[in-house]
Amino acid sequence: MIELIPILVAVAVCYFFYLMTYAQSSIPRWRTIKMFNKLPGPEAPFFVGSAFELMRLELHDILSWMKERFDAHGGSYALWMMGNPIYLTADPEVAEVILTSTKNINKGTDYQSLEHWLHDGLLLSTGEKWKQRRKMLTPSFHFKILDNSTDCMNKNWKKVVHKFLESKGVVEPLPIMGRGALDIICETAMGTELGETDERSKEYVRAVKRANEVSVVRMLSPFMRSSLLFSFTSMSRQHNKDVQILHEFTEKVITKRREEFEDEKRVEASEYSEADEKKRQVFLDSLLELSEKENMSSTDIREEVDTFMFAGHDTTSTGLQYLLMHLGENPEVQEKAYQEQVEIFGYSDRDVTKDDLSKMHYLDQVIKESMRLHPPAPQIARELSEDAPLPNGLVIPSQTKIVLNIFNLHRNPKYWSDPDAFKPERFSLEESKNRHPYSYIPFSAGPRNCIGQKFAMLEMKIGASTILRSCKISSVTKSSDLKYKMLIVLQPSTPIKVEISPRN
Repeated sequence: MIELIPILVAVAVCYFFYLMTYAQSSIPRWRTIKMFNKLPGPEAPFFVGSAFELMRLELHDILSWMKERFDAHGGSYALWMMGNPIYLTADPEVAEVILTSTKNINKGTDYQSLEHWLHDGLLLSTGEKWKQRRKMLTPSFHFKILDNSTDCMNKNWKKVVHKFLESKGVVEPLPIMGRGALDIICETAMGTELGETDERSKEYVRAVKRANEVSVVRMLSPFMRSSLLFSFTSMSRQHNKDVQILHEFTEKVITKRREEFEDEKRVEASEYSEADEKKRQVFLDSLLELSEKENMSSTDIREEVDTFMFAGHDTTSTGLQYLLMHLGENPEVQEKAYQEQVEIFGYSDRDVTKDDLSKMHYLDQVIKESMRLHPPAPQIARELSEDAPLPNGLVIPSQTKIVLNIFNLHRNPKYWSDPDAFKPERFSLEESKNRHPYSYIPFSAGPRNCIGQKFAMLEMKIGASTILRSCKISSVTKSSDLKYKMLIVLQPSTPIKVEISPRN
């Protein structure tokens, strides 16, 4: 018994800091504990659960650890984590119940490690604030505004192709495409063009990667969840520097655009043209207008800009790096996708138009299959404010945290035959019509789905078309050899590499 005292003290201290930092309002009620303990799951000590087991894992081992348990428990399981009831699922039927709820929209404590960076923007906010912001910002992604973004996307993806071909051989596509996607989001959504030699953008992209990783390390460690304990670490000092880089970058973007916005308003008073209207229709302009109408502060604006700058470039470039790997691994798919482009464009390198996009049926299937296997956002979470009855008769009690693992949901063998194989034909009209609507959710679904998903698909299709028409891709990295870091955005544990050669 004496030997157990140090362990019990360590657990008590850990839980104390956890409560002080995260769980003041979510200590499980006795009702929640009784109902939760009826849910099936792996054997683990009550209260502590799998906390210390997870702490010992490397980031690239977590997905396989979760998959083993999904396979053993039919796609969903319950476990305790330092006094927190957690229900993990890769089941579309459970996903539908959770994601269609208009009440269970709180993202939960996992995302609080992002607050220092993103504060209370659309990704993290909840309740009335989230509802009001979502309603205010949705018009910023209207089809007309998306149409006005195609010129910028064409221009910047051509720059990416030029850099690929300049590299002459094996390249890591992510840094090049990350810069291209950042240029696009800055220009189309923020109304700001970055200079070709702007070192701030490279620094910004690197800081995003580090901040992403730190956030997940904190999610997984009961000790690091405590802001007090985290503040004593070297990781905290680097994280503070990264957040400063990220905030300074967005502050400069906002300041520059605010000055231009005020100038354009003065010009509008005397001269008006369709060209002026087109130029003004960017996401940041909407925020600046709302700041006057809805009493949004400078901090409110920055937290939304931080959110969209991060989500608008990192997810797209990440999705495209996996797409290039799949095209390189599957030359017959690449050739079929290329021939579709030839049918639309001939051998021209002209810009992609809206009409062209509507003809890219096979490329659309290829992109969707790539995002099935490699969803840029591999996991999302909710914290239940009310009970969630499931189709199988089980009830998940309120106060439970739901971890919806999209990566494994997209590979659930009950809904996908040969789930690890790359088969774009899965997304033909014939094969898609009877599929469960929540078996494929790369942009989440329901009320809190990704507000920028149409923008992302538009950008990915223009990017893929531009690259395919100019570049022949061979994959150096094999998908079967990859391990993945369980981050906010899905990253391989080692960089993906492809070989690029000119087509014509």
